[in-house]
Amino acid sequence: MNARGFSLVEALVGIIVLAIGLLSLAAAASLGLTQMTRARQDMQYFADVQQEMDSLVNRGWGKVSSGSTTIRGRQMTWTVTTLSPNSQVLKVAVRRRGYQNINKWTSDTLVVYLAKGTPGS
Repeated sequence: MNARGFSLVEALVGIIVLAIGLLSLAAAASLGLTQMTRARQDMQYFADVQQEMDSLVNRGWGKVSSGSTTIRGRQMTWTVTTLSPNSQVLKVAVRRRGYQNINKWTSDTLVVYLAKGTPGS
């Protein structure tokens, strides 16, 4: 007998392979969206921290005092310590939510040294 076409088993195997492929694509798209969202949040976080650091550094030596602020729900605190008559250290601590557990907070610390400029500079 000369049979043509597909058997039911072949059709089911084809549908299963197609379904697995589509589910894999959906999972990859979901992961990509999650990573893009995380990257956007990181970029905004680092931009906010950089803006605040630049603001503090631009005040200059002897004009920065310890303080704190909140930007987009992130708490930032900074302390200024005089190391010598010509130098200070500025430490900025920033808190942000963790990646794996959003109920857990992570703290980043940035350190900048300020030097007293020479007269006339």
